[in-house]
Amino acid sequence: MSASEYSARFFNQAYMSLVAPTLIPTTHRGLRGRMRELDRREGMSPDQNRDLQWQSVKRLVQHAYDTTPFYKRRFDEAGVQPSRITSPVDFASIPALTRDDIRMHLEDMWSRRYKREELLSAATGGTTDTPIRLLRSPECVPEKVGVQLKFDTWAGMWPGDKVFYLWGARQDYSENPSWRWRLYDRYLMRRIWAPTSLLSEKVLEQYRQTLNHFRPRAIYAYPSPLALFCEYLLSCGRPCHRPRSAICTAEPLLPAQRRTIETALGCAVFERYGARDFGMIAAECERHRGMHLNPLAAYVEFQRVDKSETEGLCELLVTDLLNYGMPLIRYKVNDCTLLPAGNCRCGRGYPLIGQIIGRTTDNFRLPSGDVVPGVSLTNRVIQVCPGIRKLQVIQETLESFRIRFVAGDGFSQDDLKNLGKKLQVFLGQSVKWNFEQTEEIERESSGKTRLCISRLSEALGENAREKQRRN
Repeated sequence: MSASEYSARFFNQAYMSLVAPTLIPTTHRGLRGRMRELDRREGMSPDQNRDLQWQSVKRLVQHAYDTTPFYKRRFDEAGVQPSRITSPVDFASIPALTRDDIRMHLEDMWSRRYKREELLSAATGGTTDTPIRLLRSPECVPEKVGVQLKFDTWAGMWPGDKVFYLWGARQDYSENPSWRWRLYDRYLMRRIWAPTSLLSEKVLEQYRQTLNHFRPRAIYAYPSPLALFCEYLLSCGRPCHRPRSAICTAEPLLPAQRRTIETALGCAVFERYGARDFGMIAAECERHRGMHLNPLAAYVEFQRVDKSETEGLCELLVTDLLNYGMPLIRYKVNDCTLLPAGNCRCGRGYPLIGQIIGRTTDNFRLPSGDVVPGVSLTNRVIQVCPGIRKLQVIQETLESFRIRFVAGDGFSQDDLKNLGKKLQVFLGQSVKWNFEQTEEIERESSGKTRLCISRLSEALGENAREKQRRN
């Protein structure tokens, strides 16, 4: 270890012990202790981790049955007795949980071991589904933060390191911060936010200059906007700062995107899998053999998808092992995966998960030449329309869009008016769209569920493949 690396590590340890707990005590107090426990779990064998995980599953199931009206009723109706759940096969007899269940039964799902006002509000993420409310126990939030920060260390990023966020989730940052907030973000939290709602050449050049001036240790980003940014870096020919690592999350990282990012930034790329519902669930280590599931945070089941064009495709059912305030047991997250082949040689006692398939978005190219990453619409567009349950935005031509939607409870024409206003903010006034009501937005045969589809991108991709075949 070089002297500079040793100094950085000493700084990071001090940041974890003193600075972060002072700045954000609700999530970072006791962080070093949680990181040590996660280190200990990584060092255990897979069998030891599985045993501890199963004990956590059984405790959660008994807690849910004893303290929540929803699970008491659901278990009784299914003939499930928590004391008789002794294996994963028994556990699979519990009916899967859906977003509709949460939407209809939220007030019966929170644990009566807590006072209602003690629980923290959260929300599900948005792909095609309208986000719905969740509740969390206060003690689970720092645990989830610890899991994410431990995953960060696998990519060489520690609390206190500078981070450049190329980000689309508006709820994570302020679009018009005060000067005090900008100072807090940049010099105390040591981070800069770069919104991805519109990526014009002017915006991309501004981000290049910001990257060079800020010189972050890591870039944390959605894959599609980061790939677009890196394409610009390669084409403009101007110098750019090279971080130690790039961490991609929120949508699947495609092989071509990984190659573009690695070429432009000259650093390793690490993929993550998480959800607003749970927090981080799996992450790629330095071996890049797939993503490791953290057995302390979640219990994940794999259900084969019938009639899929993708061999070995499985739907994920996730049980949150940290949130006792509102248990989520065998929850359908609407994502699919491919099971990995073989084991990772990194030595961590965590199982591998394969490529995530399901949450994908295209980029929208506008008549002006600007690009709107589809992923930037997630949680920004559909959450403004409470009467719309599911949504899909399809670009048919450069100037025309088709908006498919599933009406929910309380739907009215005002929802479409509000949606139109929001789309105009993102797509501008030079495009037109038509609304199309449908009974359901189906998963594709590949297992994907897409919020944003660009027929232009599909045509460009087919043209590129045809050109390769001719050559």
